[in-house]
Amino acid sequence: MAIFGKNADTRFRNFILVAVFIGILVFIAILLLLSSGDYLVFKYIGLIIKNLWWIVFPIPLWYAFLMTWEEYSGLMFVLKQKNILLEIRPPSDTEKSPKVMEQVFAGLHQFSGINKFEKYCGWRPMQDKFSFEIASVEGVVHFYVRCPLASRDLVESLIYAQYPDAEIFEAVDYTKEVPKVLPNKDWDVWGTALKLEKEDAVPLRTYPSFKEDITGQMIDPLSSLTEVMSTLGKNEHLWLQFIFTPQGEGEWSKPGKQKILELTGKAKKAGLGKIGLVLEEIKDVAVNVINGIVSEVAFKTAEEEKAKEFNINQLTPGEQEVIKAIESNISKEGFVTTSRLVYVGEKSIFSKARGVAGGFGALKQFADLTLNSLIPDNRTKTYAIYHFTESRLAYRQRKIIQDYRDRVFAGATFSLSIEELATVFHFPDMSVKTPAIQRIEAKKGEAPFNLPIS
Repeated sequence: MAIFGKNADTRFRNFILVAVFIGILVFIAILLLLSSGDYLVFKYIGLIIKNLWWIVFPIPLWYAFLMTWEEYSGLMFVLKQKNILLEIRPPSDTEKSPKVMEQVFAGLHQFSGINKFEKYCGWRPMQDKFSFEIASVEGVVHFYVRCPLASRDLVESLIYAQYPDAEIFEAVDYTKEVPKVLPNKDWDVWGTALKLEKEDAVPLRTYPSFKEDITGQMIDPLSSLTEVMSTLGKNEHLWLQFIFTPQGEGEWSKPGKQKILELTGKAKKAGLGKIGLVLEEIKDVAVNVINGIVSEVAFKTAEEEKAKEFNINQLTPGEQEVIKAIESNISKEGFVTTSRLVYVGEKSIFSKARGVAGGFGALKQFADLTLNSLIPDNRTKTYAIYHFTESRLAYRQRKIIQDYRDRVFAGATFSLSIEELATVFHFPDMSVKTPAIQRIEAKKGEAPFNLPIS
């Protein structure tokens, strides 16, 4: 879908096309009005339009209608779809790495092709969307999943399969625990959507890299974030949200493969296409024939041909690491993702040093200067400079809060693999001692098989 579908670029492109088409129609209408005057040029233009409109207009009109109908059917589908918010309380003694969370996300990758009939009839115009959220509510850390009601059993079974001692129950939306209208005279807001600093093809630093050199034990990537969240006090909230939808294998892996070709110097030939490759081969044969006539050497030696072949050792160690990381990343399923970070608090205790700097400091763990990192999207960040700063700032604050509450899948979107998602969202293991994490303190056991019943 253009608005709620693959990415914001598709939405922007479709709106631009519709706007251009409407502009052309307005321009033609003006020409028709002018054709009734005394200008001979406009009279001829008017005659051409009046006689040939049935050839020119049907195709763009049909295309504009399809885009508009696609937007409408997608909107109706979203409004009618029922969603549920689940809270997950992990066990206190879990000893599992983020690897197991990969299996949860892999199970949610229920990508299937949607034919035109389903899309335009509004039966299933888009893939399912899931929102995994970590929220500090007055210093208490919670883990939430918002999913379509029809997918509740799937989500619960996937989590229980990896965390059998966890508890999952329907929760009241925690975003309603703050005033509905924000900001106001008592409460302040800071928020932003997140985006990748580099192109999607380059992955984030993932959990296999979080190992202690001496003992070899894994350092939990979320330990810093949960510690920052636990420092918040009464009437302070810090929310982190990842909304994602399955991405087809071809669309997901293509940017990564193209990036590898660029790094290895093969991108030029890869972009030629089949006809271009044939023409390139013909050119090479012609050049070799001419070289043979001039220099009496019909074919180049095997050594010369071998010298032209790509050798990975020609790349720097950093470039080699990037290629390895990309190849590993695109070997797993991918999701189109949007993310937001929001800090809300009473003005008397509102502290950007604690809620904002602390939150982004924790997210810096997923950054790698050789690879990629999560950074604020300046188009959504709650700041304003130059003109009408107060009104523009208030608008941005209201918008980021409303987008978070509605779990809007729009704005800055990027692609993450299941390994990257498992790194940024998983349940901390027992090595994370943050006391404010909501956990299950006692294990549940089955009743004895010989328990008397009477």
